[in-house]
Amino acid sequence: MLRPPGPELRRALRLTGDLILVGIVYWLNGHTPPDARVGILYMVPVLLATWHDGLAWGIGFALATGVLRYVTGLDQMPHDASVAIRIASEAGYLIVLAVAMAGLEQFQRTRRELERLATQDELTGALNARAFAERLAQELDRNRRYSRPLALLYVDLDDFKAVNDRHGHQTGDAVLRLVADATRRAVRQADIVGRLGGDEFAVLMPETEGGVAEAAATRLASGIRTVFRGTPSVTASIGLVSTVNAATTGAEELLRRADQAMYEAKRGGKDRVVQVAM
Repeated sequence: MLRPPGPELRRALRLTGDLILVGIVYWLNGHTPPDARVGILYMVPVLLATWHDGLAWGIGFALATGVLRYVTGLDQMPHDASVAIRIASEAGYLIVLAVAMAGLEQFQRTRRELERLATQDELTGALNARAFAERLAQELDRNRRYSRPLALLYVDLDDFKAVNDRHGHQTGDAVLRLVADATRRAVRQADIVGRLGGDEFAVLMPETEGGVAEAAATRLASGIRTVFRGTPSVTASIGLVSTVNAATTGAEELLRRADQAMYEAKRGGKDRVVQVAM
């Protein structure tokens, strides 16, 4: 089965397409009467390069097409016309392009920020509950196809309500941020950290067997305990579910089993890890 092209190859293909468009417009510009003004079509590949590959590529295409427009314009310019007029025309073209490119860049930044807000928990930077559930469903689909190991940690802070009651919600928010940071340090970069709501977090660990996940969960519990040595004192109960083939298990069921394991950790005395296999 053919593998899809990587990001670098896709970029090379896009830029090649933009260059071909530049060549087509250059040919049209040289074979049409000056009154046709097809040189404005250079804006199409310039804006495409800006949209897909960033402002730097857009600027490069803008300057290159400005030079092409200028050279073609000199050949088509009446003998009694001033070179200054030609230069002013290309300056106007570049100014219009600059405004359009700046608008595209601002739109891209706004779109990226909206995408981030739609998937990330604003307080902790972890995935929000909806985005985490989507990633979990994707990994479960892969798990069913290839029978690869998968682990899920369900993390709940012990007596977190008391932290808010005694120290205030501002301290509680700081605690949640520190817990998210401690979680990211305890697991691998490829693992996926999500905040399910309140003081509940989850970690999705693809390609991870139960023993490895248990070691990470124990490391996480110890890390949280160490971070909050003092006041307020914070610990976590962690439920762990591991599976090799979740053929009949959905995302909600896996989360439910991990949640049950977490409550077993609570009943067992808190500040500990309970593992179940599926």
